[in-house]
Amino acid sequence: MSRLPAPARLLAAIALGAVAACGGMADDSSFAERQELANIKTKNVVPLSSGATLMNTFQTYCLNGDPSPTARAARLRAAGYVPDGGWRNGVRRFVTDNSKPMVQLSQDGGLCGVHARARTGQDAEIRRRISMWFPEATPVASTDPLKTIWNTGRAPNEGIGILRNPRGRGENEISVALLRP
Repeated sequence: MSRLPAPARLLAAIALGAVAACGGMADDSSFAERQELANIKTKNVVPLSSGATLMNTFQTYCLNGDPSPTARAARLRAAGYVPDGGWRNGVRRFVTDNSKPMVQLSQDGGLCGVHARARTGQDAEIRRRISMWFPEATPVASTDPLKTIWNTGRAPNEGIGILRNPRGRGENEISVALLRP
């Protein structure tokens, strides 16, 4: 994936995380976490999250703190998230049984994203937060209405990707991800 240009790499990484199946390899989930996961309502795995909840979660786990997958996973677990299986295709998902979005991490630490069902106000909140957090951000031209990419302007090849999936498990879904080289 590293030979692709940054926008293509970003979309490939988001898509990989969005379609990663449950379960997988290197699952260090405890018995208690697996029990909790089994009792999460299906609609809460990919919940309806307000724009503020979506972007607050993105900021907390993808922009703030130590970016290592180990540190992010520890923060997620401390906040009540449980792993949805192990690492699968280099991506791991964490879910909780409330309106907070799923969080996806890549094993190499280069991808962190949030995933929820689409809800009114999300697009406006995403745009507001991108302009607030990344004043130098510029959109990358795209003809695909399901994919939007922003170069953050902070570091070469760092981007924010927004992927819309009208056929996901929760039907109309949205992912917002940060990709760092």
